[in-house]
Amino acid sequence: MRTIAIIKGMAGFLAAIAVWELVRATGTIDSRSLPGIGAILQSMISGLATSDGLMPSVLATLRTWSMGLVIASILGTVVGVALALSPLVETVTRPIVEFLRPVPSVALIPVALLVLGIGLPMQLFMIVFAAIWPVIFSAKAGVEGVDPRQLETGRVFGLSRLASIWRIVLPAALPNIATGIRTASAIALVLTITVEMLVGRPGIGSFLENVRLNGLVTEMWSAIVLTGIVGYLVNGLFLMLEKRLIPWSAEHHV
Repeated sequence: MRTIAIIKGMAGFLAAIAVWELVRATGTIDSRSLPGIGAILQSMISGLATSDGLMPSVLATLRTWSMGLVIASILGTVVGVALALSPLVETVTRPIVEFLRPVPSVALIPVALLVLGIGLPMQLFMIVFAAIWPVIFSAKAGVEGVDPRQLETGRVFGLSRLASIWRIVLPAALPNIATGIRTASAIALVLTITVEMLVGRPGIGSFLENVRLNGLVTEMWSAIVLTGIVGYLVNGLFLMLEKRLIPWSAEHHV
């Protein structure tokens, strides 16, 4: 089954490449704006091989992304668990949460720039604000979905409330939390690159904006393709970690 899935995935990639080259060949889009796949891959490989090319930008993006994701994951888990365990906290914070959640994160960039300036704290704030929501609601759903019989068993064995949270609630909610973090990782990557493009922070985003302004179309597409590859690898890494570290997750037994 896994081999069949890989073959189907490769077929999808090949079909996309064929469509890309067909669009170039028919002149539907000017070939100067749509370089060939071979040229894009060659530019990407050469850019990763040079010390002043794509590699420093990728490393800068991944460094900022990972910092923001860690902060969002920790805060989101704590808040989500608190909301699920305390009806009072959930009632008091619900208006604030429902007000902030629909606010587009990029709309806060002017405010973040005004308050925090152009720097790492501003970028981390934007990443955390965008990525924290799926973690909060996944953690909340995971805790609320814990079987009450498990908690009752814990009380029978004399577990305190704190011990029950640590030994029963969190392990049971961990699959949901992991899914929320995996979703947040993609959102965090998007925000990291977006902020880099808008304010010139070091990373793939600023690299993209620089090559665009200089008319380096092939280099621009190579950075875009590399961004997609990074996102794909990040998602695959999280899936692998979930399977290894959370073997009791029902998602991986379907």
